[in-house]
Amino acid sequence: MKRSFASRSGSVLVGAVALVAVGVASNIGLDSPYRLFPSLLLMALGVAGVATQVRDYSVAQLRLTAKRWWVVAFVAFLPYALVAAPESDSAAAVADGLAAPPIPLVLESISGAVVCCAVAVTVLYGFASYGVHPGRPSPEERVLADGGDD
Repeated sequence: MKRSFASRSGSVLVGAVALVAVGVASNIGLDSPYRLFPSLLLMALGVAGVATQVRDYSVAQLRLTAKRWWVVAFVAFLPYALVAAPESDSAAAVADGLAAPPIPLVLESISGAVVCCAVAVTVLYGFASYGVHPGRPSPEERVLADGGDD
């Protein structure tokens, strides 16, 4: 029995996004010259987890999911933008209250992770809309299955 669109496992998705966030945070927060490889590994594992969660979606579901990811990315970016570059005096007052050292790092890693996941889902939607979809025959296999020009 196939699971419905709404009944996907949320804990795996949250764990995958958390892996991406840890990867982004370790790349930003550590000063070690050896931080790049572990950061990229964590980010790749997290993005692969997100892609695994949406691999059975139809093209319409992928389009809707990509839109939702971009809305979440925009909403996640707003607090980081407020802390990183306040424009008004009231925004600067809020930013000063949130300027403790771990808070900008956490906000940047969360917004970066959600943007990475949104890009991954958007790329999957782009491939699926052109007929390249996981678990389905490739365009070449479909042409060969049709018999071609005899």
